[in-house]
Amino acid sequence: MSSLDISRIRKNSAIGAKKGLKSSIWILKLLVPLSLLAVLLEWFGVVEMLAPVFRPVMSLINLPAEAFFPLVAGVLADVYGSVAVMAVMEFSVAQKVLIILFTAISHSLIVEGIIQWRSGINFFKITAIRLFASVIVVWAASLFYPATGESVAAVDTIAMASFGQVLFDWLKNISLLSVQIVLVVTFILVLQEIAMSYGIIEKARIVFSPLMRFMGLSDQAMVPWLVAIFGGVTIGSAVIIEECRRGAISSVELQYFHASIGINHSMIEHSAALSTIVGSGILVVIIVRFVAAVLVVHGMRFWDKLAKIELFQARRKA
Repeated sequence: MSSLDISRIRKNSAIGAKKGLKSSIWILKLLVPLSLLAVLLEWFGVVEMLAPVFRPVMSLINLPAEAFFPLVAGVLADVYGSVAVMAVMEFSVAQKVLIILFTAISHSLIVEGIIQWRSGINFFKITAIRLFASVIVVWAASLFYPATGESVAAVDTIAMASFGQVLFDWLKNISLLSVQIVLVVTFILVLQEIAMSYGIIEKARIVFSPLMRFMGLSDQAMVPWLVAIFGGVTIGSAVIIEECRRGAISSVELQYFHASIGINHSMIEHSAALSTIVGSGILVVIIVRFVAAVLVVHGMRFWDKLAKIELFQARRKA
């Protein structure tokens, strides 16, 4: 490799690293306080006090009232927060699959909703899309499992951890996650700068074009889509925001893109980790999330076409 190439790579690496550090700081400013808030709400019993409000909803998706707790933990925190709650409840494998399916689509709604808002879609719109998809998907999937609405009991009566222990555990977990975010975000942005400089991304768009069309997405959405699939919305937020702000993806196409990754992201990480909880049931989660994302995007496109037709006809009558 020539000295000119090395110089070019160093320059692109420096640009990517600078963007990565800047983006990581922004992510952590958002993630750290919100994650602490979620932990405090759970420890002080606020989540438990809200249980009566949400319990009737559980019957609509064929889950027992007790499923409210892992679902809320997932919505406020992440999928692993949901798993932590499930660990002390005697849920059946089928119930675990449904709970994981719900939280895999609708987890970290506040943090990820703000990130997606920063990159092109209304916070309330994407939150509504994800929750709606979770409810419909879990309800449909529950029809293939028997007795998923049966009540469950706690495995053991576990004494509440002390406030100091809760804060210590949170600090340990958030510190590890913060380091991961800084390293991964910086690494991805460095690779992105180098790939763009050598035209690798444009070549990859040609390869992935058929898949993107099948999912109802623009070819220009390939890079942030891949980042979301492998890295997730939070860790991949820097790349997602950067790509969306470049302007290559139209405002309309951004709506479809965000709906897709909102429902279907972190497939590698989630699948690997959650397979230890539900075994082969993870295949159901993978397939259903992918199909749901495809159907929602094409449904949005169809709805937008109908709206345009109605608008055109209304103008003609006027």
